[in-house]
Amino acid sequence: MNGILRWLGIGALVLLLAGCIKLDQTLTLNKDGSGTLDIRYGMAEQTIAQLEAMERMSQQDAADSDAGAEEGSPFDFDEAEVRAKFEQDKPEGVELVSVASEVVDGWKYMKMRLSFDDLEALKRTDFFEDSDLSISRDDNGNYVLTQKTGADEAGIGDAPGGDDAEDPMAAAMMEQMAAMFAGLRIATSVVAPSEILESNATSVEGNKATWVFDIDEDPTVLSKLNGMDLKMVFSGDGVDLPIVQP
Repeated sequence: MNGILRWLGIGALVLLLAGCIKLDQTLTLNKDGSGTLDIRYGMAEQTIAQLEAMERMSQQDAADSDAGAEEGSPFDFDEAEVRAKFEQDKPEGVELVSVASEVVDGWKYMKMRLSFDDLEALKRTDFFEDSDLSISRDDNGNYVLTQKTGADEAGIGDAPGGDDAEDPMAAAMMEQMAAMFAGLRIATSVVAPSEILESNATSVEGNKATWVFDIDEDPTVLSKLNGMDLKMVFSGDGVDLPIVQP
């Protein structure tokens, strides 16, 4: 899937699709560093049909010119294809537990569950390839998990925000971008193996921290994605996680 589903990695495709993507991910960590990753991504059926038509045209143009066809959408919605592609490139220590599709209110969703032996193995998948996911320990022996949003890689690093947010021209640009990205929603959760002591998450329930980026609810979400690091500190009591470098 070409890294398009890296944790919060939106990718250039989303820019072209005007934000017609919904992505939910939950990373569950066990006390020994193993865990699971649950992913659910969706796209409007109308958009999928448009992409498929564009891909057919691209393949036809490539055939007519004897050139290689460009790679199609990295968002696959065929269960067999998703499983086949994953099995072809999966790294050691990661298993695809399940994959299923569903249609809800005109949107098609794919649901996947992966299990992993450790986070280093998970980082070798397309989902976290080249990511800056890391786990370290602070002076109190607690664990610190951090992850960059990947906004710069997604091509939205120039979204207006910060000191420019009060500038009328920057505000107008932000409003236009928000309209272009209408429907974009990304939610990522981490279930820690112990008590969460600190985080910059949108919400924390028990040992679960969730970050939500919903442009329909918050038009400034693009600027928040720009350079933001997700951070969570959880207790080291009874936990033995390997250190993971960025």
